[in-house]
Amino acid sequence: MTKESKQMRAAIYVRVSTEEQRNGFSLEAQETLVKEYARQKGYEVYPTAIYIDGGYSGKNFNRPEIQRLLRDVREDKYDAVISWKVDRISRSNKDVLTFIDHELHSRGAKLLITTCDIDSSTTNGYMFISLLGTFAEYERTVIIERVNSGMTKRAEKGLYNGGKILGYDAVDKELVINEQESALVQKIFKLRSEGRGYKSIVNIINGQDYKTKNNNKFTVTAVRDILHRKAYIGQIKWGEMRNWDTKRRSGKTTPILAEGSHNAIIHKDLWDKVQEVNKVQQEKQIYTSNFKGEFFLAGVLRCPECGAGTVMSKRKKRDGSGYHLYYMCQNYHSKGKTACSSNLIKKEIVEEKVIKVIKGLLNNNQVVEELLSKLNDEFSDSVGDVTDQITRLKSNLNKEKRYLDQIKRDYKDGELTARRYEEDRNETESEIERIMKEMSQLELHIQKSNKMSFSKALIQEALSNFIPLYEDAANEEKRQLIRALIKTIEMESNRTDIKSIVFWFSEHNAFTPALPDNELWRTVS
Repeated sequence: MTKESKQMRAAIYVRVSTEEQRNGFSLEAQETLVKEYARQKGYEVYPTAIYIDGGYSGKNFNRPEIQRLLRDVREDKYDAVISWKVDRISRSNKDVLTFIDHELHSRGAKLLITTCDIDSSTTNGYMFISLLGTFAEYERTVIIERVNSGMTKRAEKGLYNGGKILGYDAVDKELVINEQESALVQKIFKLRSEGRGYKSIVNIINGQDYKTKNNNKFTVTAVRDILHRKAYIGQIKWGEMRNWDTKRRSGKTTPILAEGSHNAIIHKDLWDKVQEVNKVQQEKQIYTSNFKGEFFLAGVLRCPECGAGTVMSKRKKRDGSGYHLYYMCQNYHSKGKTACSSNLIKKEIVEEKVIKVIKGLLNNNQVVEELLSKLNDEFSDSVGDVTDQITRLKSNLNKEKRYLDQIKRDYKDGELTARRYEEDRNETESEIERIMKEMSQLELHIQKSNKMSFSKALIQEALSNFIPLYEDAANEEKRQLIRALIKTIEMESNRTDIKSIVFWFSEHNAFTPALPDNELWRTVS
């Protein structure tokens, strides 16, 4: 049986965080709303196709039901995944777009969002999901900033900001020395001051059956962290890794260092001696690393000669101080000079120009107006489809009412038995009730839709958030943001100037930087 000849199957995903549960957000209400939407759209939803994560944050995909959903999607079980809002899938725009591109679209499936009736398989639907994802990520960023602000103030006062520290117990948000554990901390520092390596210390303390704060065996990493933790000399160090979960090494910041309100476990003389050992041991290690540059335009920047995609290329600088970085023709890279030339494009030059173009474009009123028009047109089309459904239902309703009148007359005239009359009447009245209920729901949808048309201010806010999010994003997130906004970038033959940029929200028009403002758009042939 072909995919077109069978009823389309959908999965439903529902999520609320622990905080949302406390504030009265209902999993049941979400599930009911999304199931009704699936029914109206003609999708079949089996009981096993309902995925519910209650009490989980949307910051990433570390949730049991979303993981089960991913496994089932990869087995091609569904034609669509339906959710109430974009941020139910994730509050990370990168995760949402990866889910759509790599998990759904690559398998011929799509994401449907019940609010505003958004379909990821349409160009404008994909773009607007990206915008909503940007909103969700922006909101989460604001919340994190508020929390960090409060923790910053505590750290500046030398107050403890949470987390388990071997040697201390947390009592009323204060660090209090744990005598038994503090003796182990002193032992670890003493061993290191004698020149012992991390692994040697681990072998000694694990051999003596000591345990970490979480009652696990010690590792090299755990010992290393202990020997660098300034809390043991009575100081509070906080904030160095505040963005580590999303940005990794690029997220390290200058930490706050203050005299703590707690008592020290390690004397400053022993601390200094251990830090000297740490320094000597570190200098003995030889590090070799290969450059792994992040090329944000990979996949959208095209070779000016053959139109193929581009890949990373690096060339050593003559003075040995580093590398020159380029985008290179993918055909040349994979097939050699018989397919194309290298056509190297300087990375820093083209990326700077693209960001400059985006900044100017997102502030352009004509672009905002065009996007607003397209989204509202698509939204109007959706309302029109619902209106057509209501018209068809009214016709069916009138037919059922006429049939009900007919069987009443037939029964009165003695042409139907009492049993047959009751069966037909009950069946017809049930169908009438079902049609009227469906019409009522569709009419409610239209009423809500009329109140939810997109405003110019909403579009401007979404677009204005793009650059701040981009500038603060980790490398991979920058690449995802660019790919969500831009379809292709074409270069002039000189490999320095941008010929045109095609954006997803205006797929049939290309922005040409060389044109004056009053000719911002030109049609691509």
